[in-house]
Amino acid sequence: MGTHGQLGVKMPDNKIVGCYVHYDGDSMRPRIEDYLSKYTTTDLTLLIAQSQSSGGMRGFNYDDDPKVADFLDDDEEYIIDESNWKEDHFGARYRYLVDYQTGDIQKRTG
Repeated sequence: MGTHGQLGVKMPDNKIVGCYVHYDGDSMRPRIEDYLSKYTTTDLTLLIAQSQSSGGMRGFNYDDDPKVADFLDDDEEYIIDESNWKEDHFGARYRYLVDYQTGDIQKRTG
């Protein structure tokens, strides 16, 4: 059973680029921190945007390539943005929002 989550980047204009993450929502923070220690918030934003076209990510894993992740294989896109960030996305209990400018990570549950 997956621990559903959301991963997003809050842009300077307060817009959010976000996606659904099916597995390991409760434990993504160390992987996000590792990613941001190697790559930029721009890389993360592009990765999230790419995952939207396949329905999101299975889990936030990127195999040392900032442009590759474990994407879902859905035929429909699934976009999370500032208009629906706080909604229940398939029971996503964990929300990670990365500040684009600082790289700070906010984690919310529930």
